Amino acid sequence: MTNPLTSYFMEKDAAKEQRKKNEIDLWQKWKDNGQQPKHLQPLLKLYEPVIAQKVRAWKAPTVPESAFKAELQTHLIKAFQSYDPNRGAALNTHVEARLPKAKRYNNRYQNLAYIPEGQSGMIGKLNKARDELTDELGRAPTSSELADHLGMTPKRVDVITKSIKKDVPMGRSGGPDSFDYSAGADRAGRGFEDQQIAVAQHILPEIFPNKPEMHLLFHYTFGTGGHPQISATGELAKKMGKTSPQISRMKTQMGTTLRKHMGLDEEED
Repeated sequence: MTNPLTSYFMEKDAAKEQRKKNEIDLWQKWKDNGQQPKHLQPLLKLYEPVIAQKVRAWKAPTVPESAFKAELQTHLIKAFQSYDPNRGAALNTHVEARLPKAKRYNNRYQNLAYIPEGQSGMIGKLNKARDELTDELGRAPTSSELADHLGMTPKRVDVITKSIKKDVPMGRSGGPDSFDYSAGADRAGRGFEDQQIAVAQHILPEIFPNKPEMHLLFHYTFGTGGHPQISATGELAKKMGKTSPQISRMKTQMGTTLRKHMGLDEEED
């Protein structure tokens, strides 16, 4: 007759082996089929408890939970990409060795400069006014036109605009209707970094559900999914069969949604 304690440990070991097999099967399917997002989702789902535990254990108090979770997911995907079963280590062992890199995000985030209090409340209004005037005028508005629209001085508009360029995690550059979407443009953490783009491109259906045009805009903007990178609004408009104002609005929407998803939207009202 089998000892109950022995039976318990045998069952536990069997469950552990079954999990390892399931992990490898899911990983192999993802790897063998071009690392498609639909095959990545089951892997990410499997590791949700691990990610949740790491968030609780490692996240600094001042870091948004969604941002730290996204950072962990980035390293999780990188672990999946670099895993080599021929080296003998289990997939979960490889993942556990990679995830501590996410701790660096705590220091990087805490060192960011933020928009001074009093200016932050105007950013959403300024962006909205800029988009409305771009539609109306068919071009980017001047500081004076923005000031008239908002009932403030041009100098005040310039101060807020400079703050956005300097301090917002994903700001505007190259023109009033052009976001700085360049991956890794600022290694201090103020741009969308390569890792964040790597996470986002795999979960676009989750970030922008039922919005294929936003998926296409993302791919062209960041040069992902086999698409050429196109940063100019006019060129992107021609490529997607849209007007420049339409693309400008879509970029604004995409930037806002990505910031919220990554916990970088603290400057909004």
